[in-house]
Amino acid sequence: MTRKVYAGIDIGATNIKYGLVSDGGEPLYRNQTPTPQEPFAERLFEKVRYAGEQLLIEADEQNMSVEYVGVGSPGSVNIKTGIIQGTCPNLPFWVGFHLRDRLSEQLNLPVMVDNDANCAALAEYRFGAGKGYRNIICLTIGTGIGGGLIIDGALYRGADYSAGEVGHMLVGISIAGATGEAVHLEKIVSAPAIIDELQQRLAAEMTPQFEAVIGNDLSQLTIRRMFTAMKKGDRAAPAVVREKAEILGVALAGLANIVNPDLIILGGGVAEGGTIFVDIVRETVFGRALPVVSDSLVVAPALLGNSAGFIGAAILGCDEETPAD
Repeated sequence: MTRKVYAGIDIGATNIKYGLVSDGGEPLYRNQTPTPQEPFAERLFEKVRYAGEQLLIEADEQNMSVEYVGVGSPGSVNIKTGIIQGTCPNLPFWVGFHLRDRLSEQLNLPVMVDNDANCAALAEYRFGAGKGYRNIICLTIGTGIGGGLIIDGALYRGADYSAGEVGHMLVGISIAGATGEAVHLEKIVSAPAIIDELQQRLAAEMTPQFEAVIGNDLSQLTIRRMFTAMKKGDRAAPAVVREKAEILGVALAGLANIVNPDLIILGGGVAEGGTIFVDIVRETVFGRALPVVSDSLVVAPALLGNSAGFIGAAILGCDEETPAD
């Protein structure tokens, strides 16, 4: 007997993750392929098409049926048309790409496309840390900062499908001469921002713990290696982590005052690397948000890890609030 399953693809800046998912959110098959670094939309599309084809091949071999393929993409996505319509700083060449129609034509199946952070939020709400909650702010903190909002139990996408862009919240102005440049949250709290700050500090004074992990090659520094050094007792990294986590906590306290969620979920490589980051964000949010907001608020790490994106993409067709074409 053929088993019905769901197929999802999550386009990341480093890897394209993809998998087959049961109706209970369990990954039945998962894989990934490197995201091409060449700045060409067609090159990226070929990789996405490859992922879709692999999913259909695997489903066929396992006697599974797939009715549609869901895709989570960086940037603002018009879910009615499947077009990447803007706000895609890590993949600027991707803006304007007609992903839904192009991929559907190649796979000969219906395709649904949404923002990748929306997909992660949907997955965590249905199967992860968000189970039992109705109003959620879900963040993915990695190469950038993605955000998804669940309001009254449904994904909130906004008037132009661009809601939840937490990484683009303005958190200050950098004055240069007579002009002011807006500073976005993503620019100072994302993984590259953390690594850049830490590299500057280690360039001035390398610590024994980091020397044991990366030698003297600062280009080898990653978020995972940073947390490894911290576990070995390093003192430079905690100062950077606290600084960045407090900035994020202040921003989230302001957002919590507006949205009044019952849960904030922190996912992505930065949040998953160690409990210290989530703990400091939680402490800062509770100290800065209005008491009436923070009294019943929970701040928790994501539970689905790097599978959340493709799981959420896979179940887009199960979301009653997802607009039909």
